[in-house]
Parts: sequence; C-alpha cells; structure tokens
Amino acid sequence: MFEKLTKITDKTAFNFFLKQADKFTTFDNLSIKEKIAKVKIIKYKTLLLSAVYGILGVILLYIPQYYFPELFSQKKIHIPFTNIFVNLSILELFYGFFLVVIEIWLLMRNDIRAVCKVAAVYGYFTRKKNDVVIDEITELIYIGMGKDEKKVPEVGINPFQNVSRVGVALIRLFFMLKAMLTNFLFKIIVKRLLGRLAVRTVVDLAGIPIYAFWNAYASSVVIRKINMRMLAHNEMLNIGNQFHSKFANNKEFIELIYDTFGYIAITKKKFYPADFVFSKYFLSIFNIKIKKEHFISENYLEKLENSNNDVKLAIGQLLIIGFLIDGKLGRLEITVIKKLQQKNIINYKIEEIKKWTKQYQQGESFDIMFES
Repeated sequence: MFEKLTKITDKTAFNFFLKQADKFTTFDNLSIKEKIAKVKIIKYKTLLLSAVYGILGVILLYIPQYYFPELFSQKKIHIPFTNIFVNLSILELFYGFFLVVIEIWLLMRNDIRAVCKVAAVYGYFTRKKNDVVIDEITELIYIGMGKDEKKVPEVGINPFQNVSRVGVALIRLFFMLKAMLTNFLFKIIVKRLLGRLAVRTVVDLAGIPIYAFWNAYASSVVIRKINMRMLAHNEMLNIGNQFHSKFANNKEFIELIYDTFGYIAITKKKFYPADFVFSKYFLSIFNIKIKKEHFISENYLEKLENSNNDVKLAIGQLLIIGFLIDGKLGRLEITVIKKLQQKNIINYKIEEIKKWTKQYQQGESFDIMFES
C-alpha cells in the first residue's frame, strides 16, 4: 500500500515538475555571481511561503476547536493490556491528519517549484532542451521532495558504511521527530513562564513559530542542495577534465578514486546531490565500473601514504574538493583534514581551505588550488 502511494506521489510530482519547467525563463547569459543573486531571491520567497504554510497549519488546526468545541469532544479511551486511559477526540485526530497531508503537499509543491526556478537560472532546461534525460530530471524532483538519498545507491557509496543499522535508524528518527520535540519543549517552557496565565489558546498557538521555522529550514535545505548541485555540475566538467588529462592512464590514481569518494561520504556522514553528480561523473570519465555497494579498502590511507607524490597531491586535492563540493566545511571535515595533514596527504592550511569554501559559495572555481 505504502509503495503504491509512493509511486503515485512520485508520478504526480514528476508531472508537476514538467509543467513548472516550461514556465520559467533560463538565464544562460548571466554571470555566475548574478545567477547566485537570483537564487537568493528565489530562496527568500520560498522560505516565506513555507513559513506561512506552517503558521496556517497551526491556526487551522486549533481555531475550529475553539469555536466548535462540541464537534471535537474528547472521550476516554483505554489502551489495551494496560491500566492507562487517554483523552482523545477522533475527529481532531482525523482533522489533524488531513491538515498534515495538505500541508506536506503544499510544501512539496513549493519546494519542487523552487528547484525548477533554480535549475532554470543555471540554464538547465536550455542545456537539456534537445536531450531530456528522465533519470536526471528524477534526481532534481527527488531533491525537491527531500528524497535525494534514493539516488545514492546508483553509485554504490554508503555514507553510513561504518555505522550500525541501529545508529542509522536513530539518526533518521531524530530528524523526523525534531519539529515535534521542539514544539513539545517549547510548550513546556511557555507553561513554566506564564504559569496560570498559560491558557490553552496561548499554549496551543505557541507552536506557530516552531513549525514556521522548521518549514522554512526544510525549504532552505532544498534550495541549498539544488544550488550546490548546479554549481557542482559546472565544476565537475572543469575539474574532471583537468584530472583526466593528467591521470587518464595512471592506474595508481584510478584505483584510488572509488575509495576516495567513499572516504568523503563516510567523513561527512551524508551524500548530497552535489556529491552524487560529482562522483558519478568521475567514475564515468575514468571508466570505473559502478558496484552495487562499494566498501572502502581497509588500507586506503596506507596506500595513499605510499603512493607517488603526484598521485598523493591529486588525491589530496580531490578529497578537499569532495569535502567542499556541497558548499560547507563542518567540524567532521576539519578533523579529518587535520589527520590527513599529519600524514602529509593534504598540504593546504585550514584557513586556506575555508577561504576556498567561501569563494566556491560565491561562484568561483577550485582552479586556484591547482595554481598554488
């Protein structure tokens, strides 16, 4: 049942994406910095609408209950095999579920529309005008739906390779529940602060800023992913050509590529759309056969340490680009870079790498790395 529902949702999203794709003008003639500026405008409008949906969701949930309390009367329901009774309104339960479904659908449409707009800004639809690749369009749709991880198996890289299944499940469960937990804690704080003044209306509506924030945050993640994915597309062609022209016949370098992208994913504990498109392109131009699941060699770093200087330098550069390609440099990446510096695999300073991250976010290439 859920699988069938998922297919219907994906198909509906796919059709919506194609209709939206014809509405937006592409901007091939703009400079990269001008495109990034346009993406920022798209981002602010998308976030505002997502926040409004969150606000309306809470208001529409509680206002009818205040005006028509008799419709939402609660009954004591016994939980089987326990001595516990809970007050529950069946109508409130179904009404809340209905509102959640509507809100999720509106948010998804909003995010997919934003993905279309950003793709158009970077000239994606002009580029694909005569050769529409269904698989690539599906990738963009998944970004808008927050399901981009479904494409990860296509390159056989698992960012949670060294994490237990229980650990992975707990991480995902936390992110699913974070908005609800935040709202719950916020209500407790409101009750503590207001005491007897914390009437039901105040407490219920206290969740408005929480849901508005998380809706806007979720949309900001989508915008960031699609923006970095589009920047990565241009960068992969440039960087890929530089590496390929120098190492196309270098067996030592080629044997380290798959492990390198796996090492990047495990370090970040995430595989962003930018990582996906970048690694997929590299594996393709070096004719590396994609595995169903690639496991990093246990002696990967040892092999890297013992490789010749040209290969070591190039893989070090590829690692840095992989850490930065999604547009940010986190604590995990910095910790690993310091470790690689100690092994003389990366010879660039942290401050220098942070500077490249900011420059990349502004549309500049990684060419400076090869000039230094």
